[in-house]
Amino acid sequence: MNLRWSFLVISVLTLRAVLAVCFAQADKPWERPGTKVGDEITGPDGGKMVWVPAGGFEMGSPEGEGYSWEHPAHRVGITKGFWLGKCEVTNAGYRQYCRETGAEFPKDSDQADNHPVVCVTLAEAKAYCKHYELSLPTETQWEYAARGPEGRKYPWGNEWDPKKCCNNANQGPKGTTFPVGSLSPGNSWCGASDLAGNVWEWCRDWYGEKYYAQSPTDDPQGPDSGEYGVLRGGSWYVDAGYCRSAFRNWFLPSLRYSYNGFRAARTP
Repeated sequence: MNLRWSFLVISVLTLRAVLAVCFAQADKPWERPGTKVGDEITGPDGGKMVWVPAGGFEMGSPEGEGYSWEHPAHRVGITKGFWLGKCEVTNAGYRQYCRETGAEFPKDSDQADNHPVVCVTLAEAKAYCKHYELSLPTETQWEYAARGPEGRKYPWGNEWDPKKCCNNANQGPKGTTFPVGSLSPGNSWCGASDLAGNVWEWCRDWYGEKYYAQSPTDDPQGPDSGEYGVLRGGSWYVDAGYCRSAFRNWFLPSLRYSYNGFRAARTP
């Protein structure tokens, strides 16, 4: 084979490799970053995801507000943008996961398909995410998606409005959850729904009551270990104080409750 043919073969193989990468990215939009806040894609589990760009915000609550485990308020940087589930994982989505993997569907998650799945443990939520090459959001990612650079008290702003989320003064048709995304006026700055109310959402971090005092400035990941998992956002069972974006809740990771669910994330 002469030099000209060798060069041609190498060029064709290189082009094929480049095209393969491009087509792979086109088929998997969650593996590349969005272009602007709120961009929407369909994630690998079939759910909608919204783009949350890199940035920074004041995490936690200032002295005189909130609870001791929300202190101190501290500046945090999000150095990488990420995709976040536009809504909580639904019964339909989790049932599909169970069909694909043989996992057991939680029998007490008995609302309609478009309601959030509940009664899942932290390990089950993580297993779902791993199956689809997703993850749970960190506490920091979750709070940033809820509050934004302006540090909103609630996802929609600083004034409480019980009609903008599912809470104990505005419960769903059976006295618990609403279908996901039903209360879009309560969406956050990045277009995510139900970050306040509906169900508590598992985060990736272990809970550390005093972690904020030693948290790194950029991309905190939580303590290395712990007894409790972190949940965020409030639920149909609670009032305004627990639906604040800065409020931190914690449960034993093995417990199942009808007011606990989750949403997925992906950092390209």
